[in-house]
Order: sequence, then C-alpha cells, then structure tokens
Amino acid sequence: MSLFNRAAVQCPNCGTEQTVDLVVSINADRRPDLRQQILDRAFQGPTCSACGASFRMPPRFTYLDFARRQWILAHSGEDLPKWSELEAEAAEVFATNYGPGTPPAAQQIGREISPRIVFGWPALREKLVLRELGLDDVEFELMKMAVIRNVPGSPLTDETELRLVRGEGDTLVLAWIERATETPGKSLRVPRQVYDEVAADGEAWAPLRAELAGHSFVDVNRLLVS
Repeated sequence: MSLFNRAAVQCPNCGTEQTVDLVVSINADRRPDLRQQILDRAFQGPTCSACGASFRMPPRFTYLDFARRQWILAHSGEDLPKWSELEAEAAEVFATNYGPGTPPAAQQIGREISPRIVFGWPALREKLVLRELGLDDVEFELMKMAVIRNVPGSPLTDETELRLVRGEGDTLVLAWIERATETPGKSLRVPRQVYDEVAADGEAWAPLRAELAGHSFVDVNRLLVS
C-alpha cells in the first residue's frame, strides 16, 4: 500500500504554515495514478492557501513497482553529497524488507528487483522513463557520460545535471536541469543508436561500467561527485 503522513510545512514564498500529506511510500502497482503524477511532474506539489504559490516538497520515500521490477529509495537533491552513506542505508532498508529473514513472498521480490537510490525529482522521473522505454540504466548513464564528454560548452555544474525527459521514436530527448528548482534548460536530442553502441561496446566502457553495475546508486553523479 501507499502511505502518507500529515505534516506542517512552510510555504517557501510567503512562509505561511501549511498542512500537507507527505508520502512515505508508494506502491505503484496499486496506485498507478501516483506514478503518473510523478511522470507529469505534479506529485507532492501543494498550493499555498495564503498566497496561491505552488511549490513542490522534496522527495523522501520508497517507491515500489513490482510489475516493472522497480524499488527506489528517493531522497532530496540536497542529499546528493551524502550519496555513499545513503546508498549503504538503502541497502539496509532493502534487506530489512526483502532480504533473508523476511517472508518468502518478500524474498522473492528481493530476488527479482535491483534496488536503486536517487536524489531529486528529475532523477526519480528519469528512472521511470528509462523503464518505460526498456533501457538499462547502467548503459544509459554510460551513454550520458559520452554525451557530457562530447558536447561543446557543456553546461554541467554542481547544480545542473543532464536528465532523460522522454523518448521520441528513435530519439532520446535529454535536458540540462537545475537540480534545486527542476528548471529545464537547453535540451539535447540523442539518437537511440548512441545508446545501442555504448551498450554493445563491452571493452571500451568496461572500467566505468564496473563502477556503476552492482550498486544501487546508478547515476553519472556517482562518477562526478566525491
């Protein structure tokens, strides 16, 4: 089931206290509408009752979609510098719920799902889009690294990241996004063939692939953020 807790938060625009339902966990198998809200960039986005401003609560919850073999622990983008510590915590959470000692049905889920941890709404949404397009996230992050290396004047900074937005036929549409505000910048159209070439090149990408595969934090930021 999907769980929510009532909490008091302040509107970032006027400071008025609001009472909102903060998500603790999402079961997308039972609540596909919540998955769609994430894809629509509308989930956890209350409107201030005083000033009318819309704002979005940072993600801090677990996401399960057994049909699509996804278990994701989502954190705020502000937590990215602590990715190593939080990745270890994610492994403990996953093991507690789906590892040895849990009911057989839970263990079966654990055997069939590779856990992931993400930081920020754009990163979470990207994982859902990747699965929808049938793309492996390890190979996609390697492709992303190739794009970052080869795009002249790359706008990559500590506050900006490259994220998959959607697929259009044989084209992958990516955009440079400001992590804190989710503000999209310049977009890039990358032929799906680039992804296929990276995935097929086992030798050239082997060192970086080894740094990503087998971990829950599968993101180019793993290679860029110390």
